[in-house]
Formats: sequence, structure tokens, C-alpha cells
Amino acid sequence: MRAIVVRSYGGPEALELVECPVPEPGPGEVRVRVEAAGVNPVDAVTRSGALAQPGPMMSRPVTRFR
Repeated sequence: MRAIVVRSYGGPEALELVECPVPEPGPGEVRVRVEAAGVNPVDAVTRSGALAQPGPMMSRPVTRFR
């Protein structure tokens, strides 16, 4: 599957399209096919680093799947 990975804060250039293995569902889980996904304005602000604060919640950028 393809995934958008954010390894560092920054603008659109911080987004990286990568191929990764399809995760297999575990017991009691299901796999869902995503046909389309959206990005909220707060996602872009978070990626830019504008909301970055020390601590476990913002210690690394967020990964988005595509």
C-alpha cells in the first residue's frame, strides 16, 4: 500500500510517499478499504511544527496513510 509519511516538520516538501506492507488484521479486527481521505487544516498546521510542544504527544510527526 502507499502511505504519506512525515519524518520532520515542514511544508509540503516534508511529505514523503512510500510503499509499505499492508497490515494484516489481528483477532477481532477488520481491514477497511479507504477510497478517499481528507486533510483538516489542523493537520497542515501540525505538520508545519507551529503546534509543536515538548512532550510525548508531539515528540514526532504524524503519519498519514493514502
